[in-house]
Amino acid sequence: MRAGKGRKIKFVGLAHGETSSGIVQRIEDYRKVADELGALLVVDAVATLAGIPLNVAKQGIDICFSGSQKAISAPPGMAPITVNTRVEEAMQARKEPVRSWYFDLTSAMNYWGKERLYHHTPPITLIYAMREALRAVLEEGLEARWERHARNQQALIAGVEAMGLELFVSNAADRLVTVTAINIPAGIEDGKVRRQLLDEFNIEIAGGLGPIKGKIWRVGLMGYSCQETNILLFLAALEKTLHDQGFRLPAGAGVAAAIQNYQHSAQPVAVGARK
Repeated sequence: MRAGKGRKIKFVGLAHGETSSGIVQRIEDYRKVADELGALLVVDAVATLAGIPLNVAKQGIDICFSGSQKAISAPPGMAPITVNTRVEEAMQARKEPVRSWYFDLTSAMNYWGKERLYHHTPPITLIYAMREALRAVLEEGLEARWERHARNQQALIAGVEAMGLELFVSNAADRLVTVTAINIPAGIEDGKVRRQLLDEFNIEIAGGLGPIKGKIWRVGLMGYSCQETNILLFLAALEKTLHDQGFRLPAGAGVAAAIQNYQHSAQPVAVGARK
């Protein structure tokens, strides 16, 4: 497979967690396509790292980058990145220098090498914050952290559906654990609900983007914020807000369904890497 006019495709890229729609991508499918093209696989794991299963080596990811502020729960401002030997060899084999200083990984590699070529001033305080956040991840255990995110989302979904709301992503296997997209009921104004949640309960959720603006809400469950108490508070707040906006629903149904879901989730949620 090649691009038009015989041009070789060098990279295949994807967002592992597609936050605008609440969809998780199957990395293995993209790896197969990249292999057919002889291309490198680039994965954006900003919304998934430390929140859902990800194995850079086993899943054949050549370049993987993320953000510090999502499921890792460190301050924003850092973007951890890893590249494998295939990428390093490709960078060293370049015939022309990289035109952008900011995106020149060869210079960044020399920054940490024996030459100590200057590239940037390190954000020391952010590095210490990242170290502490990663310490917390290791203390909890990565698999336990994955399970916590999955368990809390299942409780959220149970509560949302008990309230008579529908999810934007109908197939459970395609749902992104860290961002849940909910269809806005007919007759309910997106902005009014989100403003009331923020003003009355200090809860902020996101709206839709592009073609689905005003049609969905996006609820983030990432890192420290992904807690049972936050799930129950959000469901109660959403019920009250929807009731104020004229949407009739069973009183307390959302919270009750979430509590029941927690009580019946004695067995760990299956969170193995998707095939």
